[in-house]
Amino acid sequence: MKDETNMNEEAVVEKPSILGMVMNPVIQFKRIKNNPKALVAMIVVTLFSALGMLMMTQGIDYTQQPGMDIMDENELMIMTTIANATVVIMGLFTPIFSVLVSSAIYLAVAKLAHRDVTFKQLFSMNTYIFVISTISMLINGLAIMLVGGASDMNTLFTSVNSIVGAEGALGGLLNNIEVFTIWDIIITALGLQVIAKFSKGLSWGIVLGIFVIMTGFTMLTSGAASMVGA
Repeated sequence: MKDETNMNEEAVVEKPSILGMVMNPVIQFKRIKNNPKALVAMIVVTLFSALGMLMMTQGIDYTQQPGMDIMDENELMIMTTIANATVVIMGLFTPIFSVLVSSAIYLAVAKLAHRDVTFKQLFSMNTYIFVISTISMLINGLAIMLVGGASDMNTLFTSVNSIVGAEGALGGLLNNIEVFTIWDIIITALGLQVIAKFSKGLSWGIVLGIFVIMTGFTMLTSGAASMVGA
């Protein structure tokens, strides 16, 4: 009887795994529900996010940016350093900002739907899910770094737009149709069902709704940037 009790206690306190989120997310979601730890996972995804962004900067040709081609060597070096530092800082703060915002949105929906889930559980869930975005950053960062000569980091090698090469609003749309984004959507919808006990309809509705809104925003900004560049 005691052995059985100890086994149950160990199962409850078992920690989720970052690699496990890739191999078997359902098990990780069940662990997160019982043991919502996030600190180590947040540190890992933050470091790899910054690394991925740094890798991307190594393949960017800043002389293709408007106004950069007329700078002398010293000015270009200063501006390149500033730009690279800015991108890396963005990589450091993107995970925590993204996880906080998404967790707050899901918690608000959970309250409206009368679901018993805590912010800590959702925060932990989104932190572990962010590893998918981190993998995308690392792969695309490596690709951009190896290929070199890119004018920006907007076109991801794992997106449909890497094949089409569209610009403006259409480019923004096709860039958001990306392998890891689709994977992220599927995993998030599954996580909300396991951890927040959302129905399939609600979980898919909220995740796809956010995706549509973010894609629309990307299309607007890409379209506006294209018009200004023209």
